[in-house]
Amino acid sequence: MSEGANQPEQPPRGTPSSSNVPRVSQTNLRVMTAARTAPLPKEQQQGPLGQKLKSESANVALNALSIVKEMVQDFRQQDRFFKYKAFIVGGWLLLSVVTFGATCARGVKQTGDFGAKLVPVAGRSSVTIMNKSEAPWIEVTLIVKDDRGAEWRASVARVEPAREVTVSPKQLLGAGGQAAPSDISIRGVEMRTSEGRATLMVDGRNLTDDAQ
Repeated sequence: MSEGANQPEQPPRGTPSSSNVPRVSQTNLRVMTAARTAPLPKEQQQGPLGQKLKSESANVALNALSIVKEMVQDFRQQDRFFKYKAFIVGGWLLLSVVTFGATCARGVKQTGDFGAKLVPVAGRSSVTIMNKSEAPWIEVTLIVKDDRGAEWRASVARVEPAREVTVSPKQLLGAGGQAAPSDISIRGVEMRTSEGRATLMVDGRNLTDDAQ
């Protein structure tokens, strides 16, 4: 046999056989886009939740306004004596709160720091205090305690140096706005000013005598 008969036939050069290479079909190409078919549950609830909160806030405001109107109407229908007493009690409470806040911020002073002299008046249930300092006292509040432990208050706008101030039982007001009894037994005295506060009498003992 000849050499040519033993050699395998070589495939023809050129384009590879179409049976061995997969073809790409142009008709099967599609463009895919990312699209949300439905909104998230949280996004769905944001709108109704905000509207519900606004509605609830409006209802609360309207209810509060209605209550205030009813209170004002009830107050207008009261008699003059009730209104007068309510104004006195309200003023006393406001004075107490303002005075307490101011004095707490400034602190407690020694009795002698104010130069106050508690002057006893025989046969009278009154409080007389002399300013022996060189500076005026501003926004003075006197707090008197009786033998039953009740507190009575009186206010003086200003006390000049070397001057004294006398507070009678009619000027002392209790928590309910009533005046102190004419025969009040004074057991304690505290003075508060714009500069602080000091105790002048405890259990009937005049502390200003010891401070001089």
